[in-house]
Amino acid sequence: MNTLLNEYIKLYEEMKYNTQNCIPLCAAETYISEFVKQPLNSEFEGKYYFFENNKISELKSLVSIACNQLFRSKYANAESLSGINCFTVCVMSILTSGEKVLLSTPEQGGHASMPIILDSLNISYDSIPFDFEKYQIDYDNLNKMCSTGDYSFIIFCQSDLITVPDLSRIHTPTNMGIIYDATQTLGLICGGCIDNPLDYPNVILLGGTHKTLPAAACGLIMTNNDLYIEKLSSNVTPNYLRDIQPNHIASLLLSLIEQIEYGHTYQNLIVSTANRLGRELEKKGFNVAKINKNSYTMTHQIFLLMSKDEADLFYSHALSYNVSLNQKHKRLFHDDGIRLGTQQIARFAWEECDIVNLAQLLFFIKNNRPQKDIMDLRKSLINKKMPHFTYNEIIIE
Repeated sequence: MNTLLNEYIKLYEEMKYNTQNCIPLCAAETYISEFVKQPLNSEFEGKYYFFENNKISELKSLVSIACNQLFRSKYANAESLSGINCFTVCVMSILTSGEKVLLSTPEQGGHASMPIILDSLNISYDSIPFDFEKYQIDYDNLNKMCSTGDYSFIIFCQSDLITVPDLSRIHTPTNMGIIYDATQTLGLICGGCIDNPLDYPNVILLGGTHKTLPAAACGLIMTNNDLYIEKLSSNVTPNYLRDIQPNHIASLLLSLIEQIEYGHTYQNLIVSTANRLGRELEKKGFNVAKINKNSYTMTHQIFLLMSKDEADLFYSHALSYNVSLNQKHKRLFHDDGIRLGTQQIARFAWEECDIVNLAQLLFFIKNNRPQKDIMDLRKSLINKKMPHFTYNEIIIE
């Protein structure tokens, strides 16, 4: 057998084993159901959009209908390949060189790629005012900056967030728009856990589809603004995209169908699980960030605040026990910490006793307790990784 093929088979088997035996707390990943995976290896794979009679236009129409049901969107485009890709093609379609915007910067949780993309397009930016003690936007100062008329758009693009932008508190001039990157929170929006940005004027809602929205990697762009619709419709395809990977679009459609049926229950469980885990970790002595006296987060994420040495050691130990999470070094975490996400474990519908055991597991890992104690807790949780909120019984052949 070909040597490269042997190496791939070995790699695939290791990946499969690691996935099956992982405690998934990485906020940047998702659990994709077998139902949603089906189109990835289907007749939609490898098809080219511009070839007539291949049904891709009809597929895109079904996605638009599903997005209208979940997000109340007039326009929906799922042709881009990822969150960063859809942000880039959106900015290229909507903004012009020399414009100035307000941006969520990396220190306040903004995605690190966004300033680079704007710099490359000659779009200047200032930081959105942010209250690091409250983990939220400084709305008074943001409104003062908006009133100057110096900025054409506000761009929200937080990758790390335990609060979300409250658009009801933002007062923009009628000619000022908002690009709202909801890569982390698309699922929470369609599940009704947080306000829908499209209920406000002059908003473009976009994001990657593989975090709280449990789909294969795609980029989704939505808006109800007619001017933005015209610009996006005439630019995204064919100017910036040609091969739109229709098998991924079909997979996204099935994920949206899952969310129409199960999204409200699943997405609310994500947030309640995050707050329950935060409470249990605080009981164990972890320094857990809080947004108020009784709540740790509005999203799927919780922040554990640590020194750099503590965070380095905890992250290393967690990986050695196949617990996936994110290490952070930025001001939002008071310089250093760990980001946890609950969107995957909520898919398993773990009960309160399981969350207590998970907190105990993280406590044991952090404090380097005996390996047997850690492995016993791991095993009890791995045995409960049973997917919920899906149509896994439906096979499309």
